[in-house]
Amino acid sequence: MLEFKNYLLEQNKSKNTIENYIRNIESFKKWYYETTGGEFKKLYRPNVLDFKSYLRNIKKTRKGQPLKAESINANLSALAKYNEFLVYKGIQTDVVITDKDFLKVQHQRINPCTIDKSDVEEFRQKILENESKRDYAIVTLLAFAGLRISECLNIKMNDFDLDSREIIIRNGKRR
Repeated sequence: MLEFKNYLLEQNKSKNTIENYIRNIESFKKWYYETTGGEFKKLYRPNVLDFKSYLRNIKKTRKGQPLKAESINANLSALAKYNEFLVYKGIQTDVVITDKDFLKVQHQRINPCTIDKSDVEEFRQKILENESKRDYAIVTLLAFAGLRISECLNIKMNDFDLDSREIIIRNGKRR
């Protein structure tokens, strides 16, 4: 583990980052030993996926809560850096952790303004009174479907399925 620590120091990682990486690697090694009964030598993709599943479904916090996505990603990040180190040292040749392995984290953002439904309805009514059906449709989609302006403006007529009451959104943000 000393070589890995030196590798991280050469990359100018902070003391906290190094400590967290080492702690998470030690956690993986402990899980690996308890799971396989063998000594950890190198990373294999199936082991990484099993460990990720363990973190998501079995491992709990000290308070008995499931791990948050950020905690799981911290473990995966440490493993990815360790994987990079093992490749650098020639211990293994393949990269077994990709960006797709990380969990998506959605943060709640605090919006500084509040808009009541009555404000939205008043605005929609003003647009309707100006006889702009297109603008009325756009504002309605923005207000009630949660679309971004670019997503809304890219909708074509064949993207609407009136029977199922669904809209196909192409080229969305994907997050």
